[in-house]
Amino acid sequence: MFFAVFPYRLRSFAALLTLLMLSASLAACGATPSGSTNGDSTAGIPSSEAAYPRTMTDDAGESITISAAPQRIVALTPASVETLATLSLTDRVVGIAECTCTPDTLAAIPVVAGYEGVDLEQLIALEPDLVFVGGSGFTSADAITAMRTANLTVVTIDPKGVDGVYRTLRLIGDAVGASIPAAKLVASVRADIARLATLIPAGARPKVFYEIDATSTIYGLAPDDYAAELITLAGGEPVTSGSAGVYEIALETLVAAAPQVILLGDAAYGTTAAAVAARPGWSAIPAVAGGAIRPVDGDLVTTPGPRLAAALAALIVAINPAISVPAITTP
Repeated sequence: MFFAVFPYRLRSFAALLTLLMLSASLAACGATPSGSTNGDSTAGIPSSEAAYPRTMTDDAGESITISAAPQRIVALTPASVETLATLSLTDRVVGIAECTCTPDTLAAIPVVAGYEGVDLEQLIALEPDLVFVGGSGFTSADAITAMRTANLTVVTIDPKGVDGVYRTLRLIGDAVGASIPAAKLVASVRADIARLATLIPAGARPKVFYEIDATSTIYGLAPDDYAAELITLAGGEPVTSGSAGVYEIALETLVAAAPQVILLGDAAYGTTAAAVAARPGWSAIPAVAGGAIRPVDGDLVTTPGPRLAAALAALIVAINPAISVPAITTP
């Protein structure tokens, strides 16, 4: 039986948004037993791993108790896949969702979710002791309910903003018994981002439109998307839909916003600067008139995981090609 999954990258973002649900509420960071950090991104690096059982609040606000260190993990989001790989825990992963970001170490792992949905029967047959799912409709509510009905332990990750990404990294670490490595990872990413922030020149910030897809309808960023915050950190002023959770933007709105830079997050799908310049009605946009249409790695920029600093570095260079960025120590 298949249940719908919010595919991380569809060529037509319109199809993706038909599955979008209302965003889950931000999780509260309350006290938890056994010394768990509960994903608190501001907590220090713990001196030792907390004992199990561990109780934590996930990004959907659910209180989750994990009885023992998970040994059979299913990761249904790109961020959870990348984080587990970064924490050197791929040997515990038994199932993943289809994704272009899958590391080589997980290439042979069964794929239990894709554009058609989650194969619940296959997933249950793997006997996972922990399943990471995506919030805000990324993994459908029906699929999550079915997993819980099957007595699977489900942790929802749904970061809001850059601080939310830090929290999610620590939440994943807390869940799998890697609180110390996850805290060190967050500290390293924070340091890289702080170092990159010093490169941004003072003065006027160019208006930047990040294109997710424009095959028919135009899709950019919602103002509450963490990638919009990254653009601000990178020295730009993000041009968004203006409404939280809304990614569609009308052409007349985009033209009126007058972005000075257009970043093509859909470049990997064949979208080029020339193709954008040839679109009817786009010639009046300053970025088009000035030739400031640049490709970026869409998977890198929009995966809220351990490559956060690398995503920021890519955006800095794309917005201001004259800036030379240092090597990033985190993945």
